[in-house]
Amino acid sequence: MFRRMCIVGLGLMGGAVGLAARRTGAALRICGVTDQAATIERARLMGAVDEATLDIREGVREADFVLLAVPVRLTPVVAQSILPAIRPGTVITDVGSTKFQVVTAVEQLLAREKSPVHFVGSHPLAGSEKTGIESAPEVRLANATCILTPTPNTDNEAYHRVEEFWQTLEMKTMRLSPQEHDAVLARSSHLPHLLSFALVQAQSDRSMNLSGPGLRDMTRLAGSDVGLWTDIFAQNAEELGRATRELGNEVLQLAAELEALAAGGNGMESARERLFRYLADAHQRHEERFRKPPATTTVTPPPV
Repeated sequence: MFRRMCIVGLGLMGGAVGLAARRTGAALRICGVTDQAATIERARLMGAVDEATLDIREGVREADFVLLAVPVRLTPVVAQSILPAIRPGTVITDVGSTKFQVVTAVEQLLAREKSPVHFVGSHPLAGSEKTGIESAPEVRLANATCILTPTPNTDNEAYHRVEEFWQTLEMKTMRLSPQEHDAVLARSSHLPHLLSFALVQAQSDRSMNLSGPGLRDMTRLAGSDVGLWTDIFAQNAEELGRATRELGNEVLQLAAELEALAAGGNGMESARERLFRYLADAHQRHEERFRKPPATTTVTPPPV
């Protein structure tokens, strides 16, 4: 357990972590830092923090644990701004969706400044397309996965304290290198977001207006914060570009099967069979990963 936790950034994830940390007792006292005065009272009233301030150095001064819940582009900048005020031995983590650039920049900063604090990269996989602390109660951290991204420079005790923190929030933890994280998340998170935006752009005005739940559900992620995701795409551009080309090859293969079906003739049945097998395999993989187990019901026998 941490004595005093400071959450820098009281938006969706900062608020969600604060709520979970107070509920589980992961920190004795939680201070929040925000750049909007209206958010201070809102965060206190909803129970995300014990106190909050607009002064970032004041907020981190007595903390032994600092969580940076800011856009990935700003994480190293914010880390640098708090170093003059932070206590020796303080543990810092983040919640960013990219890791290699963030972790590298912060570790280089700490080495350059010879700072006696410790940084451990974190990424809780529990976000939403929504923004703002008002939506924080909708984020479910319990039973979700948090990826930690240590490097050879990571302090072992700090790593285990951060891991224990996320586990106290009832999250499952996984350890990946920053590079592994970005390669995997390019495909499981960043690519779906990118394609959601692309699918909207692929629509004509007429098809957009004549759409139903299918298009709405497939493009839900296009409602995400544009600035936030521009930064994520930019920081993971190499892996995301590679993932996009891989998906492009899948789509081109599907297009070839559809063209064979449209052409008719002797190859039509084999093309239909290949398409069916492709869809069936995707359906099975989806069900294995996302299908909820059937609800169990208890039958009470009638009185004798």
